[in-house]
Amino acid sequence: MKTEKIKIPNDRGENIAAVVHYPSKETGQLAILCPGFLDSKDHEHLVRLAEALSERGYTVARFDPIGTWESEGSISEYLTSQYLDDVKTVLDYMLGKGKYGHILLGGHSRGGMISILYAARDPRISSVLAIMPSSPNTMKGKRYEDWKAKGFAISSNNVPGTTEKREFNVPFAHVIDREKFNVFEEVKNVHAPILVVAGELDAIVLPKDVKHIFDQANEPKKYLLIKGVGHAYRNNPAEIKIVNDEILKMLN
Repeated sequence: MKTEKIKIPNDRGENIAAVVHYPSKETGQLAILCPGFLDSKDHEHLVRLAEALSERGYTVARFDPIGTWESEGSISEYLTSQYLDDVKTVLDYMLGKGKYGHILLGGHSRGGMISILYAARDPRISSVLAIMPSSPNTMKGKRYEDWKAKGFAISSNNVPGTTEKREFNVPFAHVIDREKFNVFEEVKNVHAPILVVAGELDAIVLPKDVKHIFDQANEPKKYLLIKGVGHAYRNNPAEIKIVNDEILKMLN
């Protein structure tokens, strides 16, 4: 399989960093994969999923949202509304490069939530893969108040393939913007087939909340509860394989 690193300019001239996986035989299927909160397109779970989908005949694009990792822009732009714009930018670019009759949009955690929100807005999406999708932000209390008072919160994530950490000063505007979106309601506007995936041991995105998203979704829909796996499965190669294998069994 061939891969290509590309830069996709948005309407402000900022470049979105992406990697495209090309199948050995073109099938007219496109997949776009969205990272979770401050995750990179290069974290292993997305890379392995992209490879698996490419083996199925998909052309796959995975990307870093504006303001994170290898993409341009400021972390101040790391908003749900901007992330949705990023998906459109990547999708429009890929559709300008090839003809695709089927478009799968998917992601893990925040990327799963974004996939649902975007599919509710764009009828070009043919199917949705929401892996442990985040729910509405109901965070209150001291963390919320500290974040609001400082104007930002420091969050870190490991640099892909290393134990090194990278810090991001996530603006409080991220919280305010996210509160505009309710995935429990917006999933009702998705009319493409959807596969919703929960991890039995997930203590960050609870299986009951993932099931609630599924319950609100339209048919055709599928729900997958993966035994023995938590939210951070991306840090465990064996669990990545389990999750991806189970997903591939369920995808049409």
